[in-house]
Amino acid sequence: MDDEMDDYSSTGSVGSSYYSYSYYNRSSTPSTPVRPPPITKYDIKFVEGTGSSRGKCIDLAFILDCTGSMQKYINSVRDHITGICDMIRGEEGLNGPDDLQVAVVNYRDHPPQDSTYVYKFHPFTSDIPKVQEYLKGLTASGGGDGPEAVTAGMAATLTELEWRREAAKMVVLIADAPPHGIGEGGDQIKGGDPDGHDPLVIARTMAQNGITFFMVACEDTLSGYSHAVDFFQAICNMTSGVMLPLTTADLLATTIVGSVLENMDMERLIAEIGVEVAQRIRQKGETMESVEEVAQELHERLLLRNEQTKQVHLPEVYAVHENAKKNVSTWMNAQYIGDAVPNILHVPGKRLTEKFRRQNYSAGFGYVPGGRLPPRKVSAPISSTTSSTIISPEVPPTPSSPPTAGSAASPPRRIVSDFKPFGATSPDKSAGGLSVFGAPMLPTGPGGGMFGSAGKTPLVNGGMRGSSMDDDDEDDEDDESGTRLKKDNISLDQARRIATQAVFRAGRF
Repeated sequence: MDDEMDDYSSTGSVGSSYYSYSYYNRSSTPSTPVRPPPITKYDIKFVEGTGSSRGKCIDLAFILDCTGSMQKYINSVRDHITGICDMIRGEEGLNGPDDLQVAVVNYRDHPPQDSTYVYKFHPFTSDIPKVQEYLKGLTASGGGDGPEAVTAGMAATLTELEWRREAAKMVVLIADAPPHGIGEGGDQIKGGDPDGHDPLVIARTMAQNGITFFMVACEDTLSGYSHAVDFFQAICNMTSGVMLPLTTADLLATTIVGSVLENMDMERLIAEIGVEVAQRIRQKGETMESVEEVAQELHERLLLRNEQTKQVHLPEVYAVHENAKKNVSTWMNAQYIGDAVPNILHVPGKRLTEKFRRQNYSAGFGYVPGGRLPPRKVSAPISSTTSSTIISPEVPPTPSSPPTAGSAASPPRRIVSDFKPFGATSPDKSAGGLSVFGAPMLPTGPGGGMFGSAGKTPLVNGGMRGSSMDDDDEDDEDDESGTRLKKDNISLDQARRIATQAVFRAGRF
């Protein structure tokens, strides 16, 4: 185990340490920890923004697992942080010096599993070289048992960081192990986070405050745990984020950039129609079934106006199993992880598909320092004639079902004539296009480069999202072995994310 001071940076802060831990006595033999009551409310530190006059800005927080074999992923973020930020700025047209701010939370484990620290953090800053210096001081070591202090790292984003109210808020967790308390074998802190934090409470708080959570799952380590895949899929679903399985650190930077840019389009649409979507869900009873039903209606309406979004297209990664779908639903509907654990079902077999395993094992798991992001190339705008918006009124309605990680295909599309909020106003011609609610269509970034009609960026990773794509893009069949970043017709999966985020931000779930 590395010396405690190996990865301490003077620019960061220590959030919790071995020496301040109060749940074990000071004798050589630890006593049974006495857990405090669960924390149910977080007072997030919001500050007035310093972004450009256009009001378009991003707060991006990285949560890094600094245990075990995570060094290559830490190195990848360190080596690419400048390129990541430059790519986001260019694609989104961010010109102000403070339009993009980055923070880092790094964690290990609770004592007695680790005697160095629980978590540390670097606050939000637009000075990216300072962030890079902080990352240079991080080393991966220790960790004790399998699960780590993931929950403490998640909680620190709410308790330690200062978020700008008007910013698009995103958290990217990069880890290869689950949190304590979700029922994994060998977990030495079975009750969960000793400080009373619960990841399900944290996820709901993030969702209610517009913080999108992305999970970069370092494979094939994470899927070796019994419950981790379904648990993190649920957390991502709750915050309208995406789970991004990754088998090589070489692709980490591109994965992060693609996810951030895709989420900016989701933020644009939520700002335009989120209130009306939440109202529609409330009319239908505020259940996961009503979220799915409204998401399908929303998808159809956005296709009618030829809505184009940036997308990370991913082949199938995790083997589909009915028990896995039920587990995701169980996690999402539980108040605390302790309520869900007794009801989690066993998922037999390997979690990664055999095809995915073959493709990525052959590529290896190494990291080549200094790898570069794809160059930005200006591409021609997408023609409206390429949109697949064939609507058939004769197609019968598709029965609604709860959103799951394994949904494979978009249901037959139909025109919904009785959705009053969607059809109450005429097209807003002054906005320069057909708006679903007659509200001004909000501008997106300049595009090109990673996304665009000519910009299929072929990557060698065999997929990251955890399910096959749910839109009608026939070109996906031609590129099943790689991940593609492009601009395309809005997908049903994205409509689900908008609907879920809209209802959470309204404080309804």
